[in-house]
Amino acid sequence: MSQISNPEEKLEKAKKIASRSANKNQYATVEENILKFFRYVSSLIDRLFFSTRYLGVFALLLACLAYFVATYDSSNTALSSSKILTNVSINARYNAETFELSGLPASCEIVVTGEAANVNNAATKKGYCQIDLEGYTEGTHTVKMTATGYGDNVSTIVSPSEVTITLKKKTTRQFDLSYDFINQNQMDSRYILSEPTFAQGTKINIRASQDTLNSIALVKALIDVSGRTADFSTDAALVAYDKNGQAVNAEIVPSSVTANVKVSSPSVEVPIVLNPTGQVPTGLAIDTVTIVDHQTTRIYGPESVLDNLKEVYVNFDMSTVTENADREIMLPISLPAGASASDVTVVNVRVTLSVVANRTMEGLPLNAHNNYNNLAVSNIDIMNVDVQISGSENNINSVTADDIEVYFEMPEEPGTYELPLYVTIRNHPFVNLIPSRSSVNVTVVEANQ
Repeated sequence: MSQISNPEEKLEKAKKIASRSANKNQYATVEENILKFFRYVSSLIDRLFFSTRYLGVFALLLACLAYFVATYDSSNTALSSSKILTNVSINARYNAETFELSGLPASCEIVVTGEAANVNNAATKKGYCQIDLEGYTEGTHTVKMTATGYGDNVSTIVSPSEVTITLKKKTTRQFDLSYDFINQNQMDSRYILSEPTFAQGTKINIRASQDTLNSIALVKALIDVSGRTADFSTDAALVAYDKNGQAVNAEIVPSSVTANVKVSSPSVEVPIVLNPTGQVPTGLAIDTVTIVDHQTTRIYGPESVLDNLKEVYVNFDMSTVTENADREIMLPISLPAGASASDVTVVNVRVTLSVVANRTMEGLPLNAHNNYNNLAVSNIDIMNVDVQISGSENNINSVTADDIEVYFEMPEEPGTYELPLYVTIRNHPFVNLIPSRSSVNVTVVEANQ
């Protein structure tokens, strides 16, 4: 062991010993801190793993981690998206000249999957579903559908993925051509359309399967007449219909025809006549009812209707009269059956009222109506009836015995009957009639007895 004789060497030696002692204490402190950290982590893990309070949270975190690991694609870090496209059209490739195709759905659905931007771009494209029937023969077949037109950077799933279709061979049959005028509500009702003639004739060929041809009841040319006021020619589309009026999908040759139609506007001017109906309310008397503005009108329609038209009527319901003084009311013209239009559609009618007056017409003879079985009256309890007439004084005083008829209806078989009496009046619509008796007793026999 060497001796240290120099005091400086002794001091240096002491410093080194003190430095080693300090380093040793520093290492001990660091070591203690590390041990404390691991003890804390160990305690925390024990609480997480073995405490029921934190067990659910820890399980959820593990599940999320497992899902992320399972779905993460290291080769494609972009977000994946999908979109469902509905009502996508279906295109079938087949020999339409030879075969008729049935069983194809009207549309399909497509699920497009890929990056969100690519999916959104694909959804804007005019893609479609497709089946390829090239080389297929007559019969029923199950074929796959594919999606076309959405690009290579998305994947697609078609629903339904398969369809069952039927191919039938076509044949040709000839049909008679009829017609329909369409949009007549957009044509002035004063104009009349003639029966059309067709440049291609009235026979039409239809090419379809035998089953489809058998279902066709008629073929019509649809002639658009909106706004027509003069003779015209137009291309009319042809449509085949079944017996229920439903359109039949078939190949019509040609698909349209040229229709020639004449347009005319026959008319006749006739007087407007007032037609009173109903009974005047009790206590009221109508003196006059007159049309104050239009006395005639021009009626439009087919010549077959106009040839027999002598007048048009305005119906006036007398039961609607009230106690109001003289007044004007607006009434519509009753358009005759078959007529299409009238220049005058409504008229103003003036009604004047009067005090109710009464008059009795005595000894009016009884008449028998409708003796269809040629019977005879052998006994009757009365031969004449009195009739009370009520109305305005001017109207009841103008009535004569020849204007009134009192009658009963003859029965169909011989026998003794109590029959109701009826009374009518001609040319005096604004009076009321009440017979003195409501019935008559008669005995009816065969005419030769």
